[in-house]
Amino acid sequence: MKIGVTLSGGFVKGVAHIGFLKALEEKGIVPSVVSGASAGAVVGLLYCAGYSPEKIFELAKNTKWRELAKPCLRGGFFKLSGLEERLRELLGNITFSELKIPLTVTVVNLKTLKVEFINDGDVVKATVASCSAPPLFAPVKIGKNYYADGGIRNCLPAEAPKVFGCSINICSNANAPSKKFNPNSILDVSLRASLAGILENQEPRHRYCDITVSYTFDCSQFDFSNVEKFFAEGYEKTLKAIEGFEKWL
Repeated sequence: MKIGVTLSGGFVKGVAHIGFLKALEEKGIVPSVVSGASAGAVVGLLYCAGYSPEKIFELAKNTKWRELAKPCLRGGFFKLSGLEERLRELLGNITFSELKIPLTVTVVNLKTLKVEFINDGDVVKATVASCSAPPLFAPVKIGKNYYADGGIRNCLPAEAPKVFGCSINICSNANAPSKKFNPNSILDVSLRASLAGILENQEPRHRYCDITVSYTFDCSQFDFSNVEKFFAEGYEKTLKAIEGFEKWL
């Protein structure tokens, strides 16, 4: 039986995906295919390249915001050149075909405004593009086109594993909404409005998920001080969600 895994966007909240993968491994569940958007693309890339959940978590704990993004002001306030440099240090110029587990990531083509599923070519470049949410981050040029965060139009690319013939698709969703926010904060209100758009494009795709593990966090998706909390939530909720199911997987 082919088992697929889908990892949503969610910026730092995407650390929950690492706990999710650790829980699956402990139950003997190894995906045949992985799909991801934004933060889910980063975690998915490292995992599909052969990094263990424990090693990915160690990398997450030692990562700082200033290491990932550099001031830009051309197409975005920052560019994710630091993220690309870090991934190149870890993986070199790896291609999708060289991954141990097949991976698909989503991006949005800013020329056509259509979502694209990438599973061929330079995987680091595609992953960085999948994380480049405007206007915070500048788009990434691949070939003749410019690409932005896949989460704009598809933050939970759950259809991809089904296209590749997976009978079971287990989805990790880091965007379950909290009711807590500050109506007097421009940042909080902006993030809240952005999340509404994300939920709009995620909800129709839940029909492609056979098991969905969702996490609700009151803290900011930019809060690097909460990576241990995000990891623990992903791990614990996944163990509960698959309890009783693992014998069928």
